[in-house]
Amino acid sequence: MSPPHGAIWYEVQHLKEYADNVVIITCEHTPSVAEGWNAVFQAFPDEAWGVYCARDTAWMPGSLQKLAGHMWRASNDSSIEVALMNWTYPIGGGLYNSFGLTRAAIGRFGLFDENIYPAFFEDNDFQIRQARMQPQMRVQVLPDVIMQHGKRSEQSYRSGVHTSNDPNDEQREKHMSSYWQQRVEISKAYLIRKWGCKDRDFGGCQYQLPFNKSLPVWITGPVGVVARNASGLWCI
Repeated sequence: MSPPHGAIWYEVQHLKEYADNVVIITCEHTPSVAEGWNAVFQAFPDEAWGVYCARDTAWMPGSLQKLAGHMWRASNDSSIEVALMNWTYPIGGGLYNSFGLTRAAIGRFGLFDENIYPAFFEDNDFQIRQARMQPQMRVQVLPDVIMQHGKRSEQSYRSGVHTSNDPNDEQREKHMSSYWQQRVEISKAYLIRKWGCKDRDFGGCQYQLPFNKSLPVWITGPVGVVARNASGLWCI
């Protein structure tokens, strides 16, 4: 997903040594988290299910095969729409470092909000939206699909964005840390306004629809085609 340079690019290239039919999607600029999630689940629109995992995660032996079994069954009987993994330690806010969606779930739920940029709180938005769907999405943690986040020695969750990109350049790291913290505050404020939440932990969110239907809904597509529906103005 990253531009064709840097550590992630070379890591992804090595996937070709271990699997058939590897497709690598590259971007001119590094995508946001929501853009990355959307790209993962749109890359193969005819597939019955898809799985996202962050680069700083690892599957325990046998877990991928078990995950595939769960997802194939779910795509046939709709018993699961969102699959979550069983982590080697309590992962708290990192639960969505890996998750699976069936194609039917994507059709019912839609895609992720790319206004959350470049990262932070995509998972909170995901959960708030899940809770408002009728019927609610069928979410299940798969106890036999085990993953590790971070290094093998780690026993508590630490977001990858807090890991130094260049530990030898303190000034650059300080600048990046300041930038990320700004985005934390901006993304949180956006989500609180989007759902009418009463506190900064997204409790007591009052709106059933984004922004209480006070904003028009915009859909990307051919320029110049405008239609109107009950939600307001749609540009499509």
